[in-house]
Amino acid sequence: MTRDRYQLGHSAARIYEEQKVRAIFGPLARATLKAVSLRPGDRILDVACGTGIVARTIRDLYGTDVEITGSDLNAGMIEMARGITSDLDPPIEWVVADAADLPFDDGTFTVCMCQQGIQFIPDKRGALLEFRRVLSPGGLLAISVWDGASAFFMAMAEALRRHVGEAAAEQSLAPFTYRAAEDLPRLLATTGFRDVAVQAISIDRIIDNPQVDIPKEIIANPVGSSVTAKGEEAMRTIVREIIADCEEYRVGDTLAVPQTASVITASTAQ
Repeated sequence: MTRDRYQLGHSAARIYEEQKVRAIFGPLARATLKAVSLRPGDRILDVACGTGIVARTIRDLYGTDVEITGSDLNAGMIEMARGITSDLDPPIEWVVADAADLPFDDGTFTVCMCQQGIQFIPDKRGALLEFRRVLSPGGLLAISVWDGASAFFMAMAEALRRHVGEAAAEQSLAPFTYRAAEDLPRLLATTGFRDVAVQAISIDRIIDNPQVDIPKEIIANPVGSSVTAKGEEAMRTIVREIIADCEEYRVGDTLAVPQTASVITASTAQ
């Protein structure tokens, strides 16, 4: 994440955890880990970890057979992750760190994971070089990136464009604009990785109560302050228009909108 546009305070990090992690990042973590083979004894770094859902899912799946460290540039996210996992023994280590300047020794980890973070890192080549540096020989890198915006986020962007402005619409689509499946294999090959593979996965973004959950989704997004500044009526209108545009995905009172991602894996030389 960049230091300015994607910094979230504690309250926004809490809403992010309650809304986004439950709705999409938790299911995505589980789907990603089905596509990635971890082993007992692995030392795992979760880069751009947010509130730590990948690290926590790994702990749920593998218990204490692996060691886990989570890093994120956003101190509010790390504070939230640390609080959520405060009762774990042994603990998950949480570190505030720039992905392009990691505070770890060479070869510290056997696995490096990055779920929906690489698209926000300005110096992607520098970050990949850091990932390779902190991985041991034969180490595994696994990166997941959205494969374009879902119908839900396209509807959100259009509503934001109409009622907040073009800049807010573009910012809301920022997580989906990076074409990782096209760009990352080339970058990985030029930064010392090998055995590059791309796998497509798909999950549903479940919105149980659209009238309640969509405003939370917006507030937990970096565009949230721009929307709330427009007032409650603007928020109600945006939510109403998003729901109308996503009507085909309604299942009872719930919206279930498909979202696809690419999981890119690579390894370091033995």
